[in-house]
Amino acid sequence: MKLLINTSNLYVGGSLQIALSFLNEIKKHDNEYHIFLSLAVKKQIDVKSFSNNFRFYTINKTPASLKTRLMIVKQLTNLEESINPDIVFTVAGPSYWKPKSRHLLGFNDGWVYNPKSTAYLKLSFFERLKMILHVEYKKYYLLRDSSYYVIETKDAQEKLAKVLNINDSKIYVVGNTYSSVFENIELLNSQNEDYIKLPAKTTTFRFLYITHNHPSKNLSIINDILNRADNLDIEFVLTLDSKNYEKLFPIPNNKIINIGPIPQKSCPSVYSQCDALFAPTLLETFSAAYPESMKMECPILTSNRSFATDICKDAAIYFNPLDINDIVEKIKLIISSSELQEDLIVKGKNMLHSFESAESRATKYLDICAEIVKDEYNESN
Repeated sequence: MKLLINTSNLYVGGSLQIALSFLNEIKKHDNEYHIFLSLAVKKQIDVKSFSNNFRFYTINKTPASLKTRLMIVKQLTNLEESINPDIVFTVAGPSYWKPKSRHLLGFNDGWVYNPKSTAYLKLSFFERLKMILHVEYKKYYLLRDSSYYVIETKDAQEKLAKVLNINDSKIYVVGNTYSSVFENIELLNSQNEDYIKLPAKTTTFRFLYITHNHPSKNLSIINDILNRADNLDIEFVLTLDSKNYEKLFPIPNNKIINIGPIPQKSCPSVYSQCDALFAPTLLETFSAAYPESMKMECPILTSNRSFATDICKDAAIYFNPLDINDIVEKIKLIISSSELQEDLIVKGKNMLHSFESAESRATKYLDICAEIVKDEYNESN
């Protein structure tokens, strides 16, 4: 199978991590691969580690930007024509580019298929209006650019089929998981070049959330927590760029450690120096932070929403992400009981068996591509 993998539109977030994991896993599979690399993806992979059945093409701008779209779409189309792949797999869309070949499009933007989510409450009137228009904009390109989709949960599959008004047989489901970098114990060595050393601590209970800033992540609630619970010996470790950090936390606070965006290989070292995951998110499809935390033996404290409870089951403590009193009470609960922490760690390790592995996820993506190619070939003959 000649497969064109498109990551030209990926620069931040969970989709970037999925793409990196997928590319590293398919080294084990014999196909002819042509990879469109965004600069962010290119920065985090070692192209020299791939065999000669891989060919890479650097795409210097994203097709998501209207300023560069015409130029980049033309570049992608010309490359696709010269490659003539059996299928194109865009790891996460919208792609803002319609290939001439069969096209499988990954999608995990919960805003699009959860129009009644409480995440909209975090937006001002004009922000809400803008988001509604942005959702319609994305829906247009989802329908225009692809006929096949892959999403992370059955619930999301049903919702997306309804929103796009398409048959759910065109939407495949492959669950998310943690990257294989979390299996590499060398990344936990403080002498490793990818190891990030956090400030030393003693009794302080340290919460971590590795995420980019989106309104749905509900990170501003941390300000309210620290104002309400300034007597608690706690810290929050975040990975925000300086602009977003200063916007969310204009008043410096020594209980927040912002280390900025980090490469995937540095994530295990940061988890290993923290005590629990704190994820007050309002909207997800499948957050890799949950299996990552389970793998790294970090207890989970997160929002009482179906996307979280469906994944974590009894391996997490849940709170109402819009109720500061409930959040503070759950923080007090988890930091005061080492027995509770250990119980969550054990349950989390047991839950890991229900998730895909990085390898099985990659294999399923490839199997879906092969199935689409085969089915369309049979239909045309």
